[in-house]
Amino acid sequence: MDTERFERDSLAAGRAQSRSIEQRAISEQFHLMYTSPLFAGLSHAECDEVLSYSRLKRFARNEMIFLQGEPFNKLVMVHSGMVKVTQTSLSGQEVILRVIRSRDTVGLHADSQIFTHACSACAMESSKAFVWEYRDFRTIESRMPRITANIHDILSGRLVELEKMFSEIATGTAAQRLGLTLLRLLERVGEPSGDGIAINLRREELSQMTGLTVFTISRALAKWARSGLVVPRREAILVRDLVRFRTEVNYEGTGQAAVALHASGHLM
Repeated sequence: MDTERFERDSLAAGRAQSRSIEQRAISEQFHLMYTSPLFAGLSHAECDEVLSYSRLKRFARNEMIFLQGEPFNKLVMVHSGMVKVTQTSLSGQEVILRVIRSRDTVGLHADSQIFTHACSACAMESSKAFVWEYRDFRTIESRMPRITANIHDILSGRLVELEKMFSEIATGTAAQRLGLTLLRLLERVGEPSGDGIAINLRREELSQMTGLTVFTISRALAKWARSGLVVPRREAILVRDLVRFRTEVNYEGTGQAAVALHASGHLM
């Protein structure tokens, strides 16, 4: 009897310890998300409550999270890894709208009457994300109106960014368009290393973001490489000196503007 009791007590203790470890792991995963723009103005307890309605899901590299045109039934916050948000044109051409990492969200809509996804989301590397069922998230949102305000702020910021990108495409040189895109990527998904900051994107993906050909991108990267600013790699780009690179990109823009003004007779 004593042996049986000891075994039962040991088994119970093991289960309790396992639950404790699992709870600590969940708490640590939640803690990483507190600084997400979606949770701005919420207490840690409120963040935990929102996250408790989600499930943490793994996505393999190149696995689709959702597809353009699919029923809008979930909201996703990246926990780790990297995700691209894309849109496909009527001709079948894929355009990358943005690339995101931890604490950013995909699948946000301000209008509850939208029933299908306007874009697709795909894991660019092995990733984990918190996933909410849309009906559950709407229930939470009705109790925490601050989340609705945060969603509007996030979407407004994305609209401003898209407006800037459109202006760059319409008026910038090829090198400036590529440089400004790289600067945004460095800030959002850059990975610091001893040699600089790396962006894990292929030239084809940069082409889908900028509307430039792979040849044009390779030529601009080669020019910056000769100046010691970047190191082009097969599936990444290393920026050695961010300050110098930003100065070079800004000079590309101001230099082009000066040439245009001179040609039109407005610069003496």
